[in-house]
Amino acid sequence: MPGSEDGDTNGMKTVAAALFLFICATLTPESPRVLRAPVWIYLEPVPGSFSESAPQKNPPVEELRETARYILSGMAGGWNFSYVPSDRRRNVSEEFTLVPILPVQSDDPRFTMDSLTPEYPRLTCWAQFTVDDAVARRLNYWESIRFVPGKGRGTGERTSESAGIQDAYKNAVLNAVRTIARGLEKNKPKEITGEVLLREGPRLFADEGRFVAEVRVLVNIREVVPYTLY
Repeated sequence: MPGSEDGDTNGMKTVAAALFLFICATLTPESPRVLRAPVWIYLEPVPGSFSESAPQKNPPVEELRETARYILSGMAGGWNFSYVPSDRRRNVSEEFTLVPILPVQSDDPRFTMDSLTPEYPRLTCWAQFTVDDAVARRLNYWESIRFVPGKGRGTGERTSESAGIQDAYKNAVLNAVRTIARGLEKNKPKEITGEVLLREGPRLFADEGRFVAEVRVLVNIREVVPYTLY
């Protein structure tokens, strides 16, 4: 019957349209992952801290950019670290260094500062880094192996401005590594080397003239060098 043929044709068109939409949906690429962190600096130095011999301070937006790059570098690729515990008996002072594995460059198109807001006394933004294949592989590496989780709190001097913020983050990572290191060896080692990833959600605030950073990290201990080798 003619009406039956028309109905079959319309039904086939409906099924074909639904199938086409399903295929398009499955082929549409997922939105890229974006690493985000809140970042802020003070717009002005500490009153009375200025001196003629002090180095020229960068514009606030550049200070904010440098701070954002530092944090995102720790989140995107992580840092290689070297930790030398203090040892009074051997007259050894504590040392801790961080070197970015995949440093975020200032002109990297994957790096942006969103919602830049001057709200006295601070300049704030959301630092963002779009994850590409290289960074995704690095993050998958961290997620594929059971590394040691840790957390730490560190401080930096308010008078050091943005450098004080970086010190706060560095010292927070140091405290996380130090806590993990204490459970590794009965005897204090000469040096510990490895890598550490800054996890999302770092926190920074000011307290009693200092910057305070709180972080969560993943730590991979590569080598523990004992004093008995020397």
